[in-house]
Amino acid sequence: MNNRDKYIMDGHKMLWHLDRISEWQKGERIPPLHIDVGLSKGCNIACEYCFGIMQGNQYKKGKTTFFPRDPLLRYVRQAGEVGVRSMAFIGEGEPLLNPHVYDAVVEGQKSGVDIALGTNGILFDKGPDGEKALEHLTWIRFNISAASDEAYRRIHRSHDFQTALDKIRFCVEYKRKKNLKVTIGLQMVLTPSNVDQVLPLATLGSELGVDYLVVKQCSDTVENSLGVFNNLGEYDTYSDILNEAEALSTCDYSVVVKWRKIGEKGVRTYNQCLGVPFLLYSSGDGKLYPCGMFFDHKEEEYRMGDLIEQSFIEILQSKRYQDVVDAVKKIDVHRCYSGCRTNAINEFLWDITKNAPQHVNFV
Repeated sequence: MNNRDKYIMDGHKMLWHLDRISEWQKGERIPPLHIDVGLSKGCNIACEYCFGIMQGNQYKKGKTTFFPRDPLLRYVRQAGEVGVRSMAFIGEGEPLLNPHVYDAVVEGQKSGVDIALGTNGILFDKGPDGEKALEHLTWIRFNISAASDEAYRRIHRSHDFQTALDKIRFCVEYKRKKNLKVTIGLQMVLTPSNVDQVLPLATLGSELGVDYLVVKQCSDTVENSLGVFNNLGEYDTYSDILNEAEALSTCDYSVVVKWRKIGEKGVRTYNQCLGVPFLLYSSGDGKLYPCGMFFDHKEEEYRMGDLIEQSFIEILQSKRYQDVVDAVKKIDVHRCYSGCRTNAINEFLWDITKNAPQHVNFV
């Protein structure tokens, strides 16, 4: 593990959940460890690398399509009841477009689930709602891949750079004022067109007083939908810049580069997607899936259920849920998109079930 990556962002944390793995190995139906939760089908900006456009993100046209309050609160409560250990409100759209996001943060944390929020930050509330959210979040991550107003307009196609910085500063100041445990970070999605922002953004993160900046790969389909997949080889030329950025880390501030994900270039070391029971995805309009790719692709085939019409517990116990889990095992993973969220989990599960060495008792 990179000693700067104390969060293990560039891998997995399955070794800390051996009880759930043991249940899965016995063939038991388990609740997921984590769920990536979409709260909206829209966004207030239009980043040049937006993966959400392949998930049904409709930008400003979709801002009125979001997860309704009552089903959302039922969802996070039941997640706690069945043993889900974390939920990240990051979704295919901007979660802060959902007016119920702050209630969901509080309700989820009170239900025993670690709650996180990934946002561009522009709409973050600086009043009581935002303060209460910071008091209940495990972490908040601001998605920003530009370190100047000009670059922000080019990369995020927005004039709200200073607003985003203002909201980040507010969170940092409130955390310090109340001595909160919440971790505050920045996330940069690295592409060939914004590599010039790596070092300025690493410096900006330190100046803002956040806990970390993480630099990650840009996910793309094998069909090159975002124009990145066919250029993944270019990432090899960024090593010097990325190493220089990491060197800006201090005892209070980490610059974390996802070297593993950047270097894998969409190549899989396993032949089956086994990680679905451990990591689920729900869309901004309240539907549950085994993978974010199915929000707007083969949606009917891989939808596990509708969280607005059904309870989370009802879906988990349904035959449909297990049928989808089994169907995903038959997918050709070598045609899946690069930068897959479940990839590291799949590598681990494949090794312990399908690729175990001989004489395992000789540790």
